[in-house]
Amino acid sequence: MSNNITQVRVGSNLIGLKGLEEIFQAFSEQAWETEEQAQEELCRLVAAVNYIPAGARPAYRLALWREFRRFRGEEVGLPTLEGLEVKVLGLGCAGCRHFYQQVVDILAAKKIEAAIQYITEPNLLKDYQVRAFPALIINDRLVLEGRLPPPAELSNILMEACNRAT
Repeated sequence: MSNNITQVRVGSNLIGLKGLEEIFQAFSEQAWETEEQAQEELCRLVAAVNYIPAGARPAYRLALWREFRRFRGEEVGLPTLEGLEVKVLGLGCAGCRHFYQQVVDILAAKKIEAAIQYITEPNLLKDYQVRAFPALIINDRLVLEGRLPPPAELSNILMEACNRAT
């Protein structure tokens, strides 16, 4: 099995899972009596090479089934999230990591609940069509790109987004 990591949205989190393409390929050659049996078997196969928390198994099962359907070429949308969703896009450099940590610290200090992701995977970055890093996307809207703002400005951006979301 390869060490390729595929990012999958499980609930409000983006999770990296190992070997999905190979698992999906082998799984697509099998037949199942019910969709529920297929979902459970797919989850079992993925859990054999990835950690899946017991309490999160139902969410993983749905997410894996969605990704498997996408693998087969079916039109499948992403689940919609409620509340504040914050994505920091970066190249993994010190500046981008620092920016991500600033965002996390401000959200924590202001007690703002948000689903936050730090995305550095090149295949995922190209989906956002951002020209400069770091970038900040809040609820699927690009709000900052290519610069490290002062903490006060970043705090204002996050507070405004929180107010719009509520």
